[in-house]
Amino acid sequence: MAPATAQTEQALTIEENLDELSSLLWQTFRGLKYASPPPPELRDAATRGSLGPRHMPALIAVAEAGPLSVSELARRLGLGLSTTSTIVGQLNRAGLLERAEDNADRRRTIVRLHDAYQDVIGSWARQALAPLRTTLQRLPPPARAHFLQGWRILHEEATRTAPADSDECAQ
Repeated sequence: MAPATAQTEQALTIEENLDELSSLLWQTFRGLKYASPPPPELRDAATRGSLGPRHMPALIAVAEAGPLSVSELARRLGLGLSTTSTIVGQLNRAGLLERAEDNADRRRTIVRLHDAYQDVIGSWARQALAPLRTTLQRLPPPARAHFLQGWRILHEEATRTAPADSDECAQ
């Protein structure tokens, strides 16, 4: 087989894979979004606090990780510190998160779930993350490593052209 023919077959395979991957991505994101709707208590608090979908990842992150600094939450969400601080403030006013100074470093603010919502948000977060957890569990360790490597590469490529101030993406 001539080298040009091999390259053409490889390009077709990549294009076919791209078609399948792009279809799977949109369907997967939609499925993840609707697989675990927020519970009524959370929807009520969100309505009272004028919260939207952009607030939910912060709740899930704090539910899964436990108390976090605002800086750590910003890193986990891939947002700028000012956007994350705004989201935390809105979640605090809605009564879902509590903010406190870090006793070890008073310049840091620590956020945690409000006690009244800890169980309901924790349960919802576990349900929302269940498809991801199950996927990782079903993969043998070498496949899991490759799967995560692929997602890291996708993340790198997707964020390569993002605005320097990631806050613009969250508005």
